[in-house]
Amino acid sequence: MEIPTIYETEFGYIVLREGRPSKGYKTLEELLSSEKFEEVYVSSESLMEKLASLSIRSRVASSSEVEMLDSKKLELLVESGLFKSYDEALEAVREKSIWKAEQEVREQSSRPDLHLSNAVQALDEIDRFLNILATRVKEWYGLHFPEIEGIVQDNITLCKFVGKFGRRENIDEKGLKELGFSEKKINAIIVAKENSKGGSISEIDEGRIKSLASISLSLSKERERLSEYVDRQMEEIAPNVKSITGSTIGARLIAKAGGLQRLASMPSSTIQILGAEKALFRALRTGGRPPKHGILFQHQEVHGAPKWQRGKIARAIANKVAIASRIDTYGSGLSPELVSSLKKSISRIKEIYSKPKQREKENGKNKNSKGRRKR
Repeated sequence: MEIPTIYETEFGYIVLREGRPSKGYKTLEELLSSEKFEEVYVSSESLMEKLASLSIRSRVASSSEVEMLDSKKLELLVESGLFKSYDEALEAVREKSIWKAEQEVREQSSRPDLHLSNAVQALDEIDRFLNILATRVKEWYGLHFPEIEGIVQDNITLCKFVGKFGRRENIDEKGLKELGFSEKKINAIIVAKENSKGGSISEIDEGRIKSLASISLSLSKERERLSEYVDRQMEEIAPNVKSITGSTIGARLIAKAGGLQRLASMPSSTIQILGAEKALFRALRTGGRPPKHGILFQHQEVHGAPKWQRGKIARAIANKVAIASRIDTYGSGLSPELVSSLKKSISRIKEIYSKPKQREKENGKNKNSKGRRKR
């Protein structure tokens, strides 16, 4: 006697005997109260587990059989009596598919790593705009008080200075102390103010410069808040990646990869050059040397190392990021041994490659000679 098959759908359960549907049931309880089975084929492992808990022997049908049932779903829904007509079944399947797609979109949009990616991208955009705006304040105010550029190099501090005093005639020692300047800088600013070669400035221009300085300071405060948010989110979402790269670099890697799970699926060689795609494609097109690092160049161990060590250190960090991202995605908790292992690897690289190899020296000489010939 042929073993019957239970086909599980989102609308109910269909019992098939000799390949044809005998009847459809809205719930599993309704099915089991109406029919008795010694052994049965099922269309999913989840259904097999449910039946196993009820002491009913079952086996999962082959993938080809399940695919065949799925291809005939509309016919089976109608023939089993779950729906009265083909059009009614088609409309129900359509509505269910749309609902599932909407649920998937909601779930994907709620992923915290995607919010983290947008936050770090916003942080980078604020940095670029803040740099442009603060530089404009510096250059515009420099028409009136050019000497201040050599005394106050930090753009944000200069914006605070401009916002507080405006024209140089308003500068006083008390105000400079309130801004936190040292005695040496206060004296230098007072002397520069008395002997300034800058031109005069109208009230309208002064107001515009102070307004731009105020916007720069507001952006700076927002940047601090956003940076704190990125740090908290990295600690919650990817603590192991954060321990290896720091909050900002780790968040940039996650954003570039398209999410933490995608980062976890990447090999370390790909993680190493994330952010250097243009250089990679240029090397493939021209036959040049491929890049040794991308975003990881911002890591202090990479950009602070000699040129001949950077690629090797970036590779070591990428290896640990690959492991850390998988722990954060599929595991739980912080793994302190990752950081200690990375430190040992970097120390070993610095010890073994304390000096550039002869071949690297020769490559450097060849590049220089080629450059001289071109000139």
